[in-house]
Amino acid sequence: MRRSLMLAMALFVFNCHAQLVVKSAQVRLLPPGMPNTAGYFQIENTGDEPQILVGAGSDIARSVEIHEHIMTAETMKMVHLTELVIPAKETIQFTPGGYHLMIFGLINPLVEGQSVKLYLQTQAGEKIEFVAEVARP
Repeated sequence: MRRSLMLAMALFVFNCHAQLVVKSAQVRLLPPGMPNTAGYFQIENTGDEPQILVGAGSDIARSVEIHEHIMTAETMKMVHLTELVIPAKETIQFTPGGYHLMIFGLINPLVEGQSVKLYLQTQAGEKIEFVAEVARP
């Protein structure tokens, strides 16, 4: 019941921000004692103008950042992005090995199946809140 209510609330929040829609959000469950984890999802810009993400956050951790994996000189490297453009009418995937949220300093251990709240911050000052399910990789 609680999970259904949270998912219904998440859908309501998604509809309030008609230009940016977050779908299929998950936070990776890691072994106990790991202080950091990652978040994955799809984000769709349904609007006619590009939207720029400038940050992220959650009350489950000390900080949340937008990151990307890039290949440099045959080495995969993770880079913190200070902004990410979501083009009009396009969807961007946040996946392992690509764009993702890095969640640093978990306040409490995560539990498989748990629903957690996260948000994305736009350059225009909008806060896009969404719910992600904690799942094993």
